[in-house]
Amino acid sequence: MKKVFFILIWLLASSISSAQSTQKISKPEKDFEKFWSTFRDNYAFFKLKKINWDSIYTKYRPMVSKKTKEKELISIFGQMVTPLKDGHITISKGDEVVFKVKKSSYFRDEFKGIENEFWQTVATTLKNNNFSDLNKVGPIFKSEPLYYTSQTEDLAYIRITRCFGNPESLFDDNLEKTDLTLMLQKFDSIISSYSTKKGLILDLRSNGGGHGGLELATRLTANKTLTHYKATRIGGGYEQFSELIAQYIEPNTAVQFIKPIVVLTSDKTASSAEDITLSLYQQPHVTTVGTATSGMLSDMFGTDLSNKISFTLSNQSYYDTSKNLLEDRGVPATIEIKNSKNDLVNQIDPVLIKSLTILKEK
Repeated sequence: MKKVFFILIWLLASSISSAQSTQKISKPEKDFEKFWSTFRDNYAFFKLKKINWDSIYTKYRPMVSKKTKEKELISIFGQMVTPLKDGHITISKGDEVVFKVKKSSYFRDEFKGIENEFWQTVATTLKNNNFSDLNKVGPIFKSEPLYYTSQTEDLAYIRITRCFGNPESLFDDNLEKTDLTLMLQKFDSIISSYSTKKGLILDLRSNGGGHGGLELATRLTANKTLTHYKATRIGGGYEQFSELIAQYIEPNTAVQFIKPIVVLTSDKTASSAEDITLSLYQQPHVTTVGTATSGMLSDMFGTDLSNKISFTLSNQSYYDTSKNLLEDRGVPATIEIKNSKNDLVNQIDPVLIKSLTILKEK
């Protein structure tokens, strides 16, 4: 009995000591520990990115103390995750993204600062091939509508600039549902108006994602099809994942366009826009033209720290139908053609021209 009593006293003392020790950890230190451990238990690509996350802890933990200011802490977080080169890693303060990891993109770098000139070249190419003036459809964000549309007697063109209507929906699940409804209503209206066309060009070359990619793709799907496999990172080791789960797409029964379609992609086609591409890639009436997509397919897993700071990361691995990892590799283009600055000089978009050739041969 005395031995049991002694053990109980020792356990109680240990728990009190542990609690006191935990209480001594300052708010910045607690935030650091949560940030690091959330990545440790959920981030999917340490091996792919060749990053030793334990070494990151050893390097950066001594930099954080009770005196660490919020701005300095966010800077430290940024330094920790920048080597991952994963565009799904963000740090926010309230609804404002204060840090985002940059992922390399040829398309973005090639047309940086001259994006308007590139899209003017696209518009000129359309006009020179008897398409109507571009029509703007949907909410405006950074001077861009959700959709651009154009048509000839036989063909239709739709550019989806992003996969959200209003940016507020990216931070609120309820607003996301409303936003998705808006996106689909607008898209269904466009698709319905093009029901008599013989072919469609879907331009995703500068679509950085959002939500609703799969739902948009169902409107362009002819048959239930295996599109990819997906696994989710779980705790217990850096390479611990759930089982691979087969993913299928099924046609939307209300509104459809299942005549020949050409999807235009680049390495700036990311996230939900990649969901569209991946969902349609196996469809027999669809051809992809351009370059491989970004290879940034995971959903964004997020959690909160103190003072309304939150962060996101990639916690899912996507694989093609042959079970090859798609992260950083992207969805390949069936026909590879790369846009360049020379297109602006010539005022001809070769990717668009190729898509027109394909549709005219169908």
